[in-house]
Amino acid sequence: MKIIAISTRSVDYKSDAGIAKRRLYTNGYFSEIAEKTGFILFPVCSDNGLEEIAAMCSGLIIAGRDRDINPRYYGEEPLEGLEYPEDSYEDELDFRLIELFEKSNKPILGICSGLQSLNIYHGGTLKQHIDEHTSKEQLIRHNIDIEEDSFVHSLYGSKTEVNSIHHQAINKVADGFKVTAVAEDGNIEAIEKGNLIGVQWHPEVDYEIDTFKKFLCLCE
Repeated sequence: MKIIAISTRSVDYKSDAGIAKRRLYTNGYFSEIAEKTGFILFPVCSDNGLEEIAAMCSGLIIAGRDRDINPRYYGEEPLEGLEYPEDSYEDELDFRLIELFEKSNKPILGICSGLQSLNIYHGGTLKQHIDEHTSKEQLIRHNIDIEEDSFVHSLYGSKTEVNSIHHQAINKVADGFKVTAVAEDGNIEAIEKGNLIGVQWHPEVDYEIDTFKKFLCLCE
């Protein structure tokens, strides 16, 4: 059974006893996806032993997260009103994992901010805020148009409906990446470069097992 690494996410925690400590976690959807798809999920919890982890695992999922990527990584200052965490744990972990898995030519699936991490790591930039793609009241869904001869086209065809849980989007596409899906408003929804796949939506939330089976087929 293949082992797939996944980046953990960080949340500040303070117990009733007053003990403050950062908690690391993976979204519960992914454990269900791993069970249904048939792979072992390996959460990466620190930068210790990353080379060994990259050597052991067949592929990498860069998961979405609640906190935005600091715009200093793409040469911009934060927009007024937007807050970014001082703790760079998630940013640095994503970029280091991308570096190591690419060095080993192992597939990467970036989901939501994971797509954004892939783009930024390779020199792309983001729109720091868009209004129409997220809501606290309900799960937004919209259609996307998909390019032929792509990972996403092999799954969905030329058009499909996806969920939308993001307030940022790709601005400048990183060199070498092909845009393979676009929303009706023109915002980029998927990019690909060889075995590097990024999608702006959350296939795990909709239990899109075929997406993960297809990704697993890319992994040796």
